Amino acid sequence: MANDSYRVDLDRLDEVVKKLNNVLKDMQSASGKAKSGTHLPEGSLGKGFEEEGELRKTHDELKGFIEQRVLNKLERLIDDLQKKTSKTHGAYQDQEQNTSNAMNKGHTSSQNKYS
Repeated sequence: MANDSYRVDLDRLDEVVKKLNNVLKDMQSASGKAKSGTHLPEGSLGKGFEEEGELRKTHDELKGFIEQRVLNKLERLIDDLQKKTSKTHGAYQDQEQNTSNAMNKGHTSSQNKYS
């Protein structure tokens, strides 16, 4: 039972890494849409009224805020989490292999010693 308390499910960690990669791809797609799919050209809101320029300016400011302060930060956060999870997975996998190798060497040498 004590061994179970230290066991790490590498398949679950691998699954988390894959899911984070998918989220990151989706975020990059959303970021691309926010940059290119939300352009508001002059005259698209109509012509000949005072507020048209102010509306476009406010739209551009909000668009910039969403791109820089929301999407970019979220992408960096998810990317960082994915890299750290992947690194953790690798470290546990390496340790598991080292432990297995050490146990096999110990088992082999004890067999030779007593055979």
